[in-house]
Amino acid sequence: MKLNEKRILYLAFALLIVAVIVALIVIFNHKQVTCTNVSNQTKNGYVYETKYIIKSSGNIVDTINIKETVTSDDSEKLSNFKKQFDEQYEYNKKNYGGFDYTIKQKNNKVTTDININYKEFNMKKFIKNNVAMKKYTKNNKLTLDGAKKMYESSGATCK
Repeated sequence: MKLNEKRILYLAFALLIVAVIVALIVIFNHKQVTCTNVSNQTKNGYVYETKYIIKSSGNIVDTINIKETVTSDDSEKLSNFKKQFDEQYEYNKKNYGGFDYTIKQKNNKVTTDININYKEFNMKKFIKNNVAMKKYTKNNKLTLDGAKKMYESSGATCK
């Protein structure tokens, strides 16, 4: 084997090692945290449960999936929740992007499934319209620590 061929092989091997190390860093730097909150409002005629699944790269949030369930025997109350959810989520989708959701009303429940992609979500505009959000962000990006604090401040438990 010629000297140049050996150098090319060593260089290729070194690049392979670097690629493996970078891949491992990326893989092990991804985190997932789940937060849950149950608000038993039976005196007001409903129970409201929320589950947040936060996925991040390091301390910067990539996506959040939110699943909400409102349970009530009062169909009018459920219809009002459904209407309020739809108005709020459609507003967010239209104004900030990166926002997708479905809402269903069946039996004694209204359920939502919300996906927020923070790579597409206009956090800068959102912070401008919701100044309190700034404390949960760094350089206009939602942090994992910030998301956990935000949900925990509303009574959620995060793991």
